[in-house]
Amino acid sequence: MKKSIIKLSTLIIVIVLGLYSCQSKQGDKDQKGQPNETGTKKKESVQPGEVVLSQKQFDAMGIQLGTPELKNLSDIVKANGFILLPPQLKADVSTFVGGVVKSVNVITGDNVKKGQILATLESPDYIQLQEDYLKAKSNLVFLEKDFNRQKEMLNANATSQKMYQQTLDNYNSTKATVLSLQNKLTLLGISVKNLESGQMVSAIPVISPMDGYVQKVDINVGKFADPTLVMFEIINNSRLFIDLQVYEQDIEKVKPGQKVYFTLPNQNSSQYEATVYAIDKGFDNATKSITVHARVLQNKMAGLFPGIYVQGYIQVGRQKVNALPNEAINKVGQVENVFMLSQIKAEGENKDYIFLPIEVKTGISDAGYTAVTFLKDLPPDTKIVTKGTYYIVSEEQKGKDVDSD
Repeated sequence: MKKSIIKLSTLIIVIVLGLYSCQSKQGDKDQKGQPNETGTKKKESVQPGEVVLSQKQFDAMGIQLGTPELKNLSDIVKANGFILLPPQLKADVSTFVGGVVKSVNVITGDNVKKGQILATLESPDYIQLQEDYLKAKSNLVFLEKDFNRQKEMLNANATSQKMYQQTLDNYNSTKATVLSLQNKLTLLGISVKNLESGQMVSAIPVISPMDGYVQKVDINVGKFADPTLVMFEIINNSRLFIDLQVYEQDIEKVKPGQKVYFTLPNQNSSQYEATVYAIDKGFDNATKSITVHARVLQNKMAGLFPGIYVQGYIQVGRQKVNALPNEAINKVGQVENVFMLSQIKAEGENKDYIFLPIEVKTGISDAGYTAVTFLKDLPPDTKIVTKGTYYIVSEEQKGKDVDSD
């Protein structure tokens, strides 16, 4: 019995040793059955913030390295505002004497010329005005003859000075009335020449005071148009302006004659040009800004209309600065950084490129470059990623996602 127990114990020990041996051998292989480098060659872990790219990744992503370049960039002041129409190119059309609308000859959006008839009005007042003119004109002819007669009689001492003066006063008063009525008729578009030849009219034309487009029509046939009613609004977009709101810390940089480049929110690919011609003298406490006025270049106005919001960039000078291509800069929230080449590890024919983000402060941007200031000193030969930053950021994000798992 004792010998059986000894044999059983020996068998158990052999089985345990066999299992331990198999487990040790399996531990020397990875999931693919390859030998584990544990104990022979262990890859160093990536430090926080570092991004490691293999040679193949480096080449496939088109990564380019460089150093900041000394560039002569245009300094700009950013300002927002609106496109405006000068008052000389906008007209509200109304009548001097009210009347009922007889016809409307245009609609909103029509292109009109100066002097073109927009509508016609009719009223008994127009007929009465013409009658008053003809009567005053006839009376003036009589008074002129009477005045000349009194003048001759006064020279011959055949009349009194009082009678002569009274005739002169009547003549001058009627002459003034005739001129006044004549101006009213002209303003209403009634031909005085035709009227004096016997052509009286009951309707008057409403004419366009300038070339342009009909922006608004506020009448219809049968409506009474009084002098306070704006019947038509005519605009001419041949000249446009922009008003930009510049904040107080930048206003000293802005001067008349400076170039302005501006874009529309819905047309970021299109850039327009203007020139500063005036700066307001008053300060707006509500917005803490001053209005800067600029003329839009006449050959650069396609697609622009009054009232559109714009984003403007005023060129206030040029500076020599250390700059990097715009695509080299990565911005996350309020933090801006670039990637520096921290180290190259070579193992045989393979290379690993290790990059480290470096925080920078950006300045003016122009012609695809942005001024940068490093927040800490770097060796003068430090290489910066100038192209392919987007891919490095993607790799950095992948690393963060893996760490979070």
